[in-house]
Amino acid sequence: MPGGTGPVSASTIADCTRQDRAIATVGNANEIFFNLDARRVFYDSGTSQLYFVGAAHDLVPRTIRATLAGLRHRGVFEQLHLDCHHLINGAQRVTLGREQADAVLIALRLVGVRAAVG
Repeated sequence: MPGGTGPVSASTIADCTRQDRAIATVGNANEIFFNLDARRVFYDSGTSQLYFVGAAHDLVPRTIRATLAGLRHRGVFEQLHLDCHHLINGAQRVTLGREQADAVLIALRLVGVRAAVG
């Protein structure tokens, strides 16, 4: 795939989900990013922001968009960066209302995504 890493294999996803990596006290978005993968998201209940990784066509962003569309809400997705020059992409995040967060987290769990809430 030009300009990307391509899809994650099923065996890699299976290996990643065998470990339960707890996300301890959150210092910043970059600390959250290093604990995410294609089947793991983090919801910060203090800021009402859901952090995730993945291209627009991947399972997590598709599920979030589909759930928000069902709620007639678009959601504002924000790309975070690991550097001050915005050259290296980090996690993405979307701010959700309480009702939206509940629906999105349930939808993600139904498709096999692990969600940590902090």
